[in-house]
Amino acid sequence: MSKAFNILLQSNSYTATVVTGNSAKKTSSPSLLQPKTIKQFKLTDISFQEESYFKGNNFFRPMEPVNTGGILGDPKPYSVSNDNTLIGLLIICFILAMFAISMSRNFINRQLRTLFKMPKDRKSNVETYGEMRFQVFLFVQAALLLSIIYNLYNNSANGEIHSYDLQMKNVGIYFALFVIYFLFKRMLYSIVNWVYFNKSDNQRWLQWWFFITSIEGLLLFPLVLLLIYFNLSMQVALIYTLSVTLLIKLFTMQKQYAVFFKSTNLGLQIILYFCALEIMPLTALAGILIYVENFLKINF
Repeated sequence: MSKAFNILLQSNSYTATVVTGNSAKKTSSPSLLQPKTIKQFKLTDISFQEESYFKGNNFFRPMEPVNTGGILGDPKPYSVSNDNTLIGLLIICFILAMFAISMSRNFINRQLRTLFKMPKDRKSNVETYGEMRFQVFLFVQAALLLSIIYNLYNNSANGEIHSYDLQMKNVGIYFALFVIYFLFKRMLYSIVNWVYFNKSDNQRWLQWWFFITSIEGLLLFPLVLLLIYFNLSMQVALIYTLSVTLLIKLFTMQKQYAVFFKSTNLGLQIILYFCALEIMPLTALAGILIYVENFLKINF
């Protein structure tokens, strides 16, 4: 077996041919001095989906679809302190109440000075337009606060957790009932007093009734804040609400006597008047609230 080596030199390259028997193998190689071609880098050449710390692991399969099934967890229970709508209403009520009190400071002082006695000058208690707006706003605020307290009491008594939509619906329904209750009392007072008493006494009494109802709303506002943010016991809240209601009723009876019956010989008629226009509407309201509560519990 003969071997032959032929080396041919060309410009910047070489060729080697190896002949073994009847076979030959030819190889070529670039020169060491020839520069290499630089390949351009492109982001599209890299698949970022496949790049990971776990690349090369047998369990890493990025091309397989992700299973989106599963079982949903329990939803977060409703909390009044996290209810943005309700908290926003309370903040607005607080700001407007402080603004109204600051604008009607003289009127409040004048009414408090004559709380237990009738003024000699009746013209001194004439209300301005701004003072009337102050009382109307506190009148609506009292209905809103009573509806919130009653809704919280139902939740505590029943031990149920309702959704956000149902909570707002219940508060709205109770608020409408309390507004109707106050408007019905206003109409009832106007009709009865128009029949039995003179016009000036009727105007003075309606003025006092608006003021006493406004005071009730102011006294209930701290209780609502304590119930929402400090988890005040419902028993303590119920005692406080009943105490405020009883105090308001006593002031109401006292002013009714001072306006209508003090100057007459029919002093004992105040009992019949008070029961017919205060106790009976309040009893009817309690029955309607219980009926509406049972209706909402059955249907929702």
